Amino acid sequence: MQTGPVENVLVTGGGSGLGRAVAETLAQGGARVFVADIDAAAAAETAAAIGRAGGRAEAGEVDVTDSDSVKALFAWLRSLIPALDMVIHTAGILGETVMVADLTDEQWRRMMAVNLDGTFYCCRETVAWMKDTGGGRIVLFSSVAALQPTPGAAHYSAAKGAVNMLARSLAVEVARHNVRVNVVAPGYVATPMLAGLPDGFEERIIRQTPLKRLGRPEEISGLVAFLASAEADFFTGQVISPNGGLVI
Repeated sequence: MQTGPVENVLVTGGGSGLGRAVAETLAQGGARVFVADIDAAAAAETAAAIGRAGGRAEAGEVDVTDSDSVKALFAWLRSLIPALDMVIHTAGILGETVMVADLTDEQWRRMMAVNLDGTFYCCRETVAWMKDTGGGRIVLFSSVAALQPTPGAAHYSAAKGAVNMLARSLAVEVARHNVRVNVVAPGYVATPMLAGLPDGFEERIIRQTPLKRLGRPEEISGLVAFLASAEADFFTGQVISPNGGLVI
């Protein structure tokens, strides 16, 4: 039965931003980290950085919108390790700010394909494996936008809200297999993903946030490190939102 600190960890979307921060933090804690990203070069750079810091990491390529690509990633992992202790699914896109009346079919489907379909594909492969190896931990990344109405981001909020309910439903379904499923729903964090937001958006968010600043990547990766620890063994089905007080 898998409990306590993790050994083998997969981080999707680990080539940049919060995914990279999570991969580096867990490697610093002693985990062997497999970094997967649609950008193979970025994944390789994260793994190399972890190696230079004395950690253990290997890089893989995955397109989470393609179920065959996700299956291939897990086949690769199965060829390397006997069990996967933890999966952190950070792969996602923010997309454009678009009001519903102007939202195209393509924009809607792209958002759902990456942020929801990709999450499901990774959960399906993870659960199938963990059920046979004594359990494990799954951490899905959602967003504060799933907890608060966000004009111009209905497609993003809808996808991330669905991730929250997917996790809650899955947590109940797989608890008997000793698989824990939780969600990290960050507020606005200083990562490259914020670069695509409209002018003035960051300043407005900071004004609305009681702590009057953006989050730092290490504050989010630290939460994931806690969820990887023995102290988090009683957590499942929870949506945890470090957001500076933006949503309380």
